[in-house]
Amino acid sequence: MPRNRLIYVGVLVVAAAALLYIGGQIIRTIEWFLPWAAGVGVALILIGLFVEMQKSGKPKPIANDTAATTQETSASTSVQDKR
Repeated sequence: MPRNRLIYVGVLVVAAAALLYIGGQIIRTIEWFLPWAAGVGVALILIGLFVEMQKSGKPKPIANDTAATTQETSASTSVQDKR
């Protein structure tokens, strides 16, 4: 790192200008794609919301194994509490 503050600030300004220039060139080459990308993003959000609404409308089935496991767990817990 340079000891002179002016050299340090000058290097930062040149680096920032170069990166902004490169960013501008990249944006100029892909600017036609940006509205399409935004449209795809909005479509994905809407599809995701629709899928979530469909999921929340259906009741969740309860498996028989889950009920048996819960009963066994509560029985073993009550046995341990008595000791």
